Amino acid sequence: FSWKRRDGVCHMECNNMLDDFDDGDCCDPHAADVGRTCFDPDSPQRVYMSVKELKEALQLNSTHFLNVYFASSVREELAGAATWPWDKEALSHLGGVVLNPAYYGMHGHTNTMIHEVGHVLGLYHVFKGVSERESCDDPCRETTPSMETGDLCADTAPTPKSKLCRDPDPTNDTCGQMHFTGTPFNNYMSYTDDDCTNTFTPNQVARMHCYLDLVYQRWSQSKKPAPIPIPPMVTGQTQDSLSIYWLPPISGVIHERELDTLCDDCAEDGTFRQYVHEASSPRVCDSSGYWTPEEAEGPPDVDQPCEPSLQAWSPELHLYHMNMTVPCPQPDGCILELRFLHPVYPDSLTLWTTYLSTDSPKALSDIEILTEQGESIHLGPLDTFCDVPFTVKLNIHKKVSGVKIYTFDERMEIDTALLTSMPHSSLCSSCKLIQYRVLREPPFADGSPATAAQAHREFVDTEVMPGQVYRYQVQAVSGTTLGEASPPLVHVHGAPYCGDGKVTASLEEECDDGDLLDGDGCSRKCKKEKGFNCIGEPSLCYVHDGDGVCEPFEKTSSVLDCGPYTPNGYVDLWAAKAYASHQDEKSCPASLATGEPVAKACKSYLHAVPKDLSQAAWFPCSRSQDNAQDPNEERMPLGGEKVWLKVCFERPAVPTSILVFLASDGTAPSDQHKPRVTVQLSNVEGLNRSLGTHELSCQHNPLIIDATRGQQDPSYRAGSVLLNFSSPLVGIAAVALRTPALPGSADPTTCLLPHREGHGHQRYSCAHGACAGLGSCTKPPIAHTASMNCTSDGPRHMECSITCEKGFVLRSSSGKSLGSTQDVVLTCSSGHWDRSVTCDPVDCGVPDQSHVYYAKFSCPKGTTYLKRCSFSCVHPAKLQGMNQWLTCLEDGLWSLPEAYCKLECDAPPAVPNAKLLVPRCLQGNHDVGSVCRYKCKPGYHVAENATSKPKKKFLKIQCLESGQWEEGHCVPVVCEPPPPVFEGMYNCTQGFELDSQCVLNCEPPGVRVPIVCTKEGSWTEEFTLCESLQGTCPPPPELNLVEYKCEQGHGIGAVCTPSCIIPPSDPVILPENVTAETMDHRLQPTRVQHIVCTGRLRWYPDPSGIHCIQSCEPFQADGWCDTINNRAYCQYDGGDCCSSTLSSRKVIPFAADCDQDECTCRDPAAEEN
Repeated sequence: FSWKRRDGVCHMECNNMLDDFDDGDCCDPHAADVGRTCFDPDSPQRVYMSVKELKEALQLNSTHFLNVYFASSVREELAGAATWPWDKEALSHLGGVVLNPAYYGMHGHTNTMIHEVGHVLGLYHVFKGVSERESCDDPCRETTPSMETGDLCADTAPTPKSKLCRDPDPTNDTCGQMHFTGTPFNNYMSYTDDDCTNTFTPNQVARMHCYLDLVYQRWSQSKKPAPIPIPPMVTGQTQDSLSIYWLPPISGVIHERELDTLCDDCAEDGTFRQYVHEASSPRVCDSSGYWTPEEAEGPPDVDQPCEPSLQAWSPELHLYHMNMTVPCPQPDGCILELRFLHPVYPDSLTLWTTYLSTDSPKALSDIEILTEQGESIHLGPLDTFCDVPFTVKLNIHKKVSGVKIYTFDERMEIDTALLTSMPHSSLCSSCKLIQYRVLREPPFADGSPATAAQAHREFVDTEVMPGQVYRYQVQAVSGTTLGEASPPLVHVHGAPYCGDGKVTASLEEECDDGDLLDGDGCSRKCKKEKGFNCIGEPSLCYVHDGDGVCEPFEKTSSVLDCGPYTPNGYVDLWAAKAYASHQDEKSCPASLATGEPVAKACKSYLHAVPKDLSQAAWFPCSRSQDNAQDPNEERMPLGGEKVWLKVCFERPAVPTSILVFLASDGTAPSDQHKPRVTVQLSNVEGLNRSLGTHELSCQHNPLIIDATRGQQDPSYRAGSVLLNFSSPLVGIAAVALRTPALPGSADPTTCLLPHREGHGHQRYSCAHGACAGLGSCTKPPIAHTASMNCTSDGPRHMECSITCEKGFVLRSSSGKSLGSTQDVVLTCSSGHWDRSVTCDPVDCGVPDQSHVYYAKFSCPKGTTYLKRCSFSCVHPAKLQGMNQWLTCLEDGLWSLPEAYCKLECDAPPAVPNAKLLVPRCLQGNHDVGSVCRYKCKPGYHVAENATSKPKKKFLKIQCLESGQWEEGHCVPVVCEPPPPVFEGMYNCTQGFELDSQCVLNCEPPGVRVPIVCTKEGSWTEEFTLCESLQGTCPPPPELNLVEYKCEQGHGIGAVCTPSCIIPPSDPVILPENVTAETMDHRLQPTRVQHIVCTGRLRWYPDPSGIHCIQSCEPFQADGWCDTINNRAYCQYDGGDCCSSTLSSRKVIPFAADCDQDECTCRDPAAEEN
């Protein structure tokens, strides 16, 4: 919304700290109704504080109580807001519920608190899976009631957002679902009015109990421990004993509940675990206000590791270019300091680095451990990964109070850190472990149904008889209070059990690794986990797919390990020639789809095609300019037009199926529909056969299309296949025709003819004819081979296996890279080699910013193996170091640079009417981010848009990434205009500027002392009404459906409040000759809070110009285009009606008939316009 800043109008979507409260416009009494819009903590006009400030001021902890705050919200329509149980604020003073007192207890809103407490206890809206999803591909989209989608409750049917006390009317929900029946409209978590809502479902109740046990255990005053969630497990048995083991209570609380102790953070062995208490960094925070050090405090809360998040600290600093961040400074890099509340003797430190922008090893350049005495211990560079927390053992015999993290990855994100103490920490010495008792049927020998209470979670029963059935349950005991008994374990003594290390078929075990852990390949229920294979007894489990070893059971399933699989009795013919609608000989030749697949893996959501993949498979691209020579060929951008690929086979054959190997399935994040392909076969005579339309998905790769269904002519021999794709983002690695391995399946006398240049569509035909003469085979001449092993069983047949030298890769004549490690087998029959290959040098590509920031590169001799490129620094960056050369290495990567380019600013320019406060600014060589400070001379202040802020005397300017200094000025002081009651009663010499003299026009015109504007920005005296003034204003006329409430009467200075007769409408000032009906959507009228009777006995502003226009709906920036808000007065629905201002890029109209242009993108400042 940068175009909306500094324009003298308050835009609510910019009214936040990140945008400096619309650069002051929202606290300017001339630009806005500050009683509704001013939130800036530095402004004297401020009326509202943020919810966070309110809670910070009150400091009411949420560990033992649910706090409910009552506070009027600037979003008048907001009835309440709640904290989720998984937010790290849930148990701090920032948790709780905020309710709007204007609604609380009013008709229709009596259940608001119930609804908000539902959120606090983990309940989503019942319409989450329909009206709160991001797209039709959103994994949370709900089409049938489910525990996995929507609101995660299987007893609330999918429903759109609705206020009706019945099922909604049939309506298209943009993903094709029209009818919603059995909807939970009477559920407290719907938006239906209160006289309709009266229910939580059993699933919702269970979910709330779960969070009470997991998060809010301290709210319960009861000492009763939480239940043990699953049955005890057998861990060993002998002839006369049975060992069982159980998990702790579901809440994780393993100590007796004493209020306000540290025991909740103590483990059974007395280790004390604590997350970061306070985080700080010398690095300037990004101007967006995201990624601050505070994000690294408290427990981890990043949802999706390895993807950028706003819930973590990052050194990311964009100053002015979103795509270029400021590098971490030499020599230390970017630093994050983390402090822990309780210094402890450490056992280990765990660090959550949830995002890394580079694959370079040792992303952490150093970790410095800080001891309580102020000493430092450096651990040096360390490897870390984004998908698993990184734990390092600390062999330090001193109390540790904090750590410093150092990195040069300016996009790294750190979620938090955990410091674990040595066992038996003094902080845990007063904690009492809860106890357990084991219940058994039949009872024990002494007649007791239960054992005495014990602290550890295992029990050996020595009173057992082989063949006897035993039923065990476990109860937690806290003091004298008993918890509920666990679900039962029923075991026949002597029988096999899961965890005994033997795979027992009668128990339907698939594996048994002798332990009861999930995640190690064999689950605690003795089932193989996805992606694992297990062998032996006890089972050893390993990840099999993609490990490079082709095992017998993978032959039919793993393309990654075993390559394409052809069943016995069939032959796969690979495409020998290919044409495409979108191909370019240099960047994306269709010939990359010929031969066997080189790209084994398939990817979804490919934003950009990596270079190695673009040489291994065909991805549609538009023709580059230098190739567009043919006048018959129209060059079109890759937009909505059809994408097709046609492949030809060496010999026509009877097809049983067509195989399409995918490198990308063409899915796009914004698209609602699965990509599809339509398949058509052709024979030598040009007779076509359709094989229908099929969905593309990486889950089913290769796509195997049955070619026998509906086949009328069993002797039909296909010579080519045409594939029409619905998505331009597909990538095709190979196409094969599967034919029976029988004589006569393929035609031995017909061959694909060499390509003849045709015209128009003829050029894309696969011409077959009689095979050429039969010759003998000789070794192919190929340069730069490391080995060539040929075998022959006659002059007309030869096979050669080829590998290339170091620094060279195999490439087929089609330009397809065949990789550097594997060898390739070529086959010759009758003097005809099945393909031609070369060993080409590895190409590193032209280096870019990722190699050296702020540099440009020159590669006069090319970018292949052992070639060198030099770099020079782009002004104003300066070279640091001597060696400006990079060399292309054998792995296709450039050597590491031995110099870098550093951005600096020269001395800043002089600022008129200001005094420099930092003398060293007059020298040059200032780092990016350096600041110089000035003080404005008397009678001047810092130039800012916000008129209502206190005028600043001190100016600071920063060295920007462009190598230039930020602009800053000192401007003359301006005084506040006199109050509206004086409208039309004064004359001023220079307006309201410094030294301007204003005189009030009074009757009789006596001697008036001028009122002067001083250098402090204030008048020498207050404006006061003339003593002779008398009279009243006429009652304000009720025009344009506006009525006035005049509680102070109609005397001079009296104020009347306008309101609209027909709600919901707002009174606003419209220009002359414009009415509410004729008003253009681009108009942004000022809302009128009150009118005042001036000394000239006229109302100001003039009631004849005040009209009523429809109020804005409270659904701005919610992802749905609300047509009523699609106008400037409502900030064009917060950007919801233009794809360029939506993160999803997809406009979804909200249940409205768009008979004119209300659903179109109207915002004049949006990219589309």
